[in-house]
Amino acid sequence: MLIITKLLTLYSLYYIIDYMKTINALSARSRLGTILDEVSQEGEHYIIERLSRPLVAVIPVSEYKEVFHQRISKKKGELLLEQLAAFRKKYGKRLSRGKGTTNLIGEMRENRTRHLLNLVK
Repeated sequence: MLIITKLLTLYSLYYIIDYMKTINALSARSRLGTILDEVSQEGEHYIIERLSRPLVAVIPVSEYKEVFHQRISKKKGELLLEQLAAFRKKYGKRLSRGKGTTNLIGEMRENRTRHLLNLVK
């Protein structure tokens, strides 16, 4: 399954790069205004090369924001999981008092219910 996923990713990446217009750096410099108009208004994609090597991709800001947001969300999620693991390692045994997570959550719910019932009385 992993091999199929990687092949599909490579195929879609190849398709995207093939779909993008390729231009060398010197031409890009002289046509920068036109390139910016095509990208911003028509949604075109450009690969700018130097010495036949791709250096940068020029894409619309909306697509960049989407990709950037996904990367940031993923990094935030990974950071949160790391912090949670560190918290569990440091405080887990002390907070659970040797009980399992399920029992601890049940106890917390019972305490909350008792507290709410006391407020109503």
